[in-house]
Amino acid sequence: MHYLKQRRIQIILACFAVSALLFNAFPSVDISISRMFFYGGFYLQRQWWTTFMHESIGYFLWLSLSAVVGLYIWNKLSKRNLCGVDGKKVVYVFLVLIVGAGLIVNVVLKDNFGRARPRDIAEFGGAQRYTPPFVISGECRKNCSFSSGEAAGGFFPLALVLALSRRRALFASALTFGAVVSFCRIASGAHFLSDTVVSLFVMLIVADVLYYYLLPAGVEREARVRMEPAALAGLPSASEP
Repeated sequence: MHYLKQRRIQIILACFAVSALLFNAFPSVDISISRMFFYGGFYLQRQWWTTFMHESIGYFLWLSLSAVVGLYIWNKLSKRNLCGVDGKKVVYVFLVLIVGAGLIVNVVLKDNFGRARPRDIAEFGGAQRYTPPFVISGECRKNCSFSSGEAAGGFFPLALVLALSRRRALFASALTFGAVVSFCRIASGAHFLSDTVVSLFVMLIVADVLYYYLLPAGVEREARVRMEPAALAGLPSASEP
């Protein structure tokens, strides 16, 4: 597959593999991070800002999708090209959310790996056992810890940036937003650090794969941008005969 020959996805997959190996080799990292927010209980669990982030992420996702659909309708009716939103980009952002956060995170991972949440394990006053990521267990039956659905939703803006802008500042903002959502879930004892990191990579990989196959015009444009400096370097300067 030509897609897997790209340096970007090779780096993403390598980072994903390394992080998975580290979390499994050093399970104390997950527990140590969660312990930072535990003092007789996860004391930040009922703070207004952690509750707000937890309860508002669904509204944020629907608002984002509605905005993209609204831009598409506006462009069709006005014959304009605001943010370059066309039918393919609408399909793209919907598929990233459905496949990444919906199918992979909330169905394949959360419903099958059975990982107990931090607040439910013995180390933090619960009755369940800690299990590393990617290890199937029976410690949880439904709506389990691995991986984080809220974090997946928090990193969904990465797809919006890929589709609509691709500016580095916006990409950094999307990562920051996902990190804040992840922090709130970790501080609340609802997820381990590894839960949120896995959701980050799931959303990043799904967004990148679908971008490559659904929005080939953007891929070709990137290739031309990379080729232009090399092509210009081969042109003779004005001082050459």
